[in-house]
This record gives sequence, C-alpha cells and structure tokens, in this order.
Amino acid sequence: MAASQLTSGASLLHNNLASSSTGYVASIHNSLNAGQGKLLLHSLASGQSKDGPEVVQATSIRYLETLHGPVLVVTSTNGTQVYTEDASALIFFLPLSDQAGPDSIRYHQAACFVPMTQHMVIGTSKGTIWPVSAVAAGQYVQLHESAPSSPTAEVSDVCFSPIADAVVSVHNNGDLRLWRVSEDAPYTNSDVVANLCQAPVRVVSLGAQLAVADGPGSIFILDATTRELKAEVTAHGRWLSAAVSREDIGLLVTVGEDTVLNVWQVDPSEGIVSLHHSTVVADKLLCGVALHGSGASVVAYDSDQLYHVNF
Repeated sequence: MAASQLTSGASLLHNNLASSSTGYVASIHNSLNAGQGKLLLHSLASGQSKDGPEVVQATSIRYLETLHGPVLVVTSTNGTQVYTEDASALIFFLPLSDQAGPDSIRYHQAACFVPMTQHMVIGTSKGTIWPVSAVAAGQYVQLHESAPSSPTAEVSDVCFSPIADAVVSVHNNGDLRLWRVSEDAPYTNSDVVANLCQAPVRVVSLGAQLAVADGPGSIFILDATTRELKAEVTAHGRWLSAAVSREDIGLLVTVGEDTVLNVWQVDPSEGIVSLHHSTVVADKLLCGVALHGSGASVVAYDSDQLYHVNF
C-alpha cells in the first residue's frame, strides 16, 4: 500500500484527517510539551509534507469549502482558528465564550458550512452551536451563540443537510439535534432525537438521509426529513474512529481501531446500505480518513505514515 511521510505522528482524536478540494490533507499532532503541538500538512499534488502552525489541545480539524475557496478550521481548548488552505495564514479566530468551571474543560469541536447564508457553524462543549458569517476572507463576523432547546451534552460533530434545510448536531450523550438556520438571529433547535446512539463520532448528509457513525462500531441511517431510523449497520469490530462522505455519489467511508477501512454505498433516496469495499490499512489504530480523487488517505495513532487506499 502506498504511503507518504508526515512530519510527525497523528494524535488519537476522532476524524483526525481532513482534505481540501484542491489536494491538501491536514492532521493534528497534540503534545503535552509546550510548543510541541502542531498541525501536519501534506500536499497530494507535490507529495511534500510540512509543519503547520502550533496548536494547543486541538479537538477537531476540517476543511470547509466556502465560496472564496477551501479554508482549514481547527477547534481546540482555546476556541476556533480558521486558516488559509495551506495553513500559512490565520484568517479568523473565535474565542471561547466564557471560562470553564474548575471541574470542566471548555472547548470548541467540529465545523460545517451553510452555503445559502455563507455561515460557518462551530460546535461547543456546552452543547451550543456558534454560527460565523464567512462571506469573504477578511470579512468573518461571529454571530449569535445558539442554545439547545433542552439540556444536552457536548457537541461531537455537526453537518448541514440541504434536504432538511438545517444544521444537524450530534452530542456526546447520543442526542441528534436539528437547528433552523437564521441570517441574523440565533439558530433555533427545532427537533431532537434523544439517545439515538451511544457515542457519536460523525454525522454527515447523504441525499435524503443522515448518517451517524457511532463509536462502538455502528452506522445509523436516518431519513433527513422525518428523522425515522432507516437502517443500523454493524460497521467495525472495534471502536469506529472516523468517517467521511461523498454526498454526490452516496459514499460513506469509515475507519476504526480494528485496522480496517470500509467503503459503504448508501442509496440516496431509500437509505439502503451495502458494503462496496473493505481493506486492512495497517496494523495500527486508524484515527482519520479523508477522500480524494482515486480513493482515500488514512492516518493511524502515533504514526507519521499517510496511507493511500484506492477503491
């Protein structure tokens, strides 16, 4: 299996690999040693790897495709940093809204993009979501932090569902929540599916469906409009650590601590799930997967290898 070398090892975080439409991939290397945490960047086109900016206890990494091109969004215990695609310049910083109490750590986690309003939406450890107007580079404006309709746990992931015309969040207690988008007022938490799963790792939009990847190894497929459960698939024998999708062709790709990468075909209208491809990537704990032209790139915990899988 082809592999490239990163400048350091990937940390054990969910979804610890992101890819841009123009061929950059990025991962997080956290460190307990001051000044040692950093982003890891790799250009698929040139094959070159480099260190990105320093990070402190980063929690998630994602490329968002904005109308002014791809941006790299990194959330952490400091807040949210938005960088240019190659991480050479900081575009925007969203700080935490308040200090943590003595018994908890505050952080941001996960990000998605709402094309019609050009909003970036960030999840928080308070279970809130935070829209940011991202009309153009250099013109980012933080909007209104939006509270859930009932008490919930930390946001684990967020996505935008065009069919539901809503932002969808999943939370560490297994809740799935829908949020009605607003131009200039707080988003409204319009629906809740309580205790959908145990420990959601990722939520993605797949046509008329939503797919939720759950840490214990299952994938849940829901109707995006009615939130009816259409399918539950046992996807991995051990912890499912990352998932990524290609909505236009109904592909969902998952990796887990069982060393396996699985490619699932999800019928966009019916939500029927079939296994399209499966392969053992490396004898390591896989912790990130990102899609590109011919397949996927994968990272594993504490390894500086960037594996390339074609399917």
